[in-house]
Amino acid sequence: MSAGMGAQNLCVKIAGKEILHSLNVSIAAGSRTAIIGPNGAGKTTLLRALAGLNRRYTGDIQLDGRELGTYSEKELARVRAILPQERTAAQGLTVEQLVTYGRFAHAGLFQTRAGAEDREAVAWAMETAHVAAFAEREVHTLSGGERQRVFLAMALSQRPRLLLLDEPTTYLDVAHQLRVMEIITRLNEEHGMTILMVLHDMAHAMQYADAIVLVERGHVVATGAPAEVLTEARIADVFGVAVEIFTNSRGVRVPSPVALVEE
Repeated sequence: MSAGMGAQNLCVKIAGKEILHSLNVSIAAGSRTAIIGPNGAGKTTLLRALAGLNRRYTGDIQLDGRELGTYSEKELARVRAILPQERTAAQGLTVEQLVTYGRFAHAGLFQTRAGAEDREAVAWAMETAHVAAFAEREVHTLSGGERQRVFLAMALSQRPRLLLLDEPTTYLDVAHQLRVMEIITRLNEEHGMTILMVLHDMAHAMQYADAIVLVERGHVVATGAPAEVLTEARIADVFGVAVEIFTNSRGVRVPSPVALVEE
């Protein structure tokens, strides 16, 4: 079963500075939603607040119709998983060991051994993220794209209904970008998982998202289907870049930068 969520009048301060300003957003259950915007717009701050990683907010965040603040950390971890932008693994950990750590959210008090359900979830996550072939390899020996899929598998081992990702394709080459985005698409289409992701690539947002939340300076500028939100005029206004939008051979609308917009 997918998980939906939303926020009303959401304000977040960091170090005394307000980053998000009375923001409203709705994430439909079973959807793929992309948060996009210029650098410093507040995208990661919004994702972290919706993920429950920053409890210092005012306003209201609802997850499955329940106020986020009423969830315990353990309850929350059983509903959603997050793949943050910054990821590290201790030296010497194997892929399977790291992925197994994702099951800690389901562990009972004083439980130290993985049960049959845990082992099944770990195996499924590694297979889904295409990392089962190197389960015994140490994480630090893998390429950047392989490591990214391992961390994705760790999140998936929680068996979440809502998956949040912060720029999942950053620093990856084109082939690994496409592999990650195709995995995300399959999770949504085949398993009904709700996907909320911060993306910096507008082309990826247009191709892989059902809905877009466009953020600028801590405010939501527009929400809706990609074709409605990412128009040439709005991209020029928010990003300061003139683009031409064309439809590629797969029928996907893609923006092509033309020039900077003069201030």
